[in-house]
Parts: sequence; C-alpha cells; structure tokens
Amino acid sequence: ATWATTFTAGKVEEANVGAECIGAIDISSLTFSNATVSVKIRDVAERINLTNIRASIEYGDAAKNKEIRISDYNATDPLSPGTTTWLIYNTGSTTKPQKIEILASNCMRYPATLFFR
Repeated sequence: ATWATTFTAGKVEEANVGAECIGAIDISSLTFSNATVSVKIRDVAERINLTNIRASIEYGDAAKNKEIRISDYNATDPLSPGTTTWLIYNTGSTTKPQKIEILASNCMRYPATLFFR
C-alpha cells in the first residue's frame, strides 16, 4: 500500500508539471534581417519558471541548423511566470531559416514553434 501511494503521488505530480508546461512558452515578433534572428520569448505559465531555454533554428539544409542556449546571447534564463525576454542571434548566414523552435529543459515536450515568412 505504501509503495502504491508513493508511486501514484509521483505520477500525479508528474502529470501536474506536464499540464503546467502546455502552452507555457509563447514566442512572437519573429524577424530575420541581415543574418540576424530576433524573437520575443514569454513565459505565460502561472506557476512554473522556464529553465535552460534553448533555440533551435532550422533551415531547408539540415547541415545549417543551429541549436543555441539563449543565455549565451544576453537573453534572460530562467524566465519566471509573466516575464519576457528577447533573443537576438546573428546566424552568420544571409540564408533565411525556415523555422525556430524554443524549448525549456523543464518543459521539453512542449516547445513553441514559429515559421519565418
């Protein structure tokens, strides 16, 4: 009985954290100009800090894809609920990426994605 109670409590907590992550990352204002990507990142969760946030910048050619930690580019990490930061990243290429995906290590299953126009 003790094992079952502990196991069930752990699974309930895991499900609650997962539920808080759904839609927690909001990205907007995506631009690409002169090899520079700019994107606004916001934590819209009510109770969860987004931590170790990464950006995955994807091209048509997978060899050009980039994965970066936003904290390496003066963006705020971790992000607390209701806060916003900007990622400004020089890709080193004038080729426009296809999309960007932002994800936090504590919400890996729920990234936010935007496509470049």
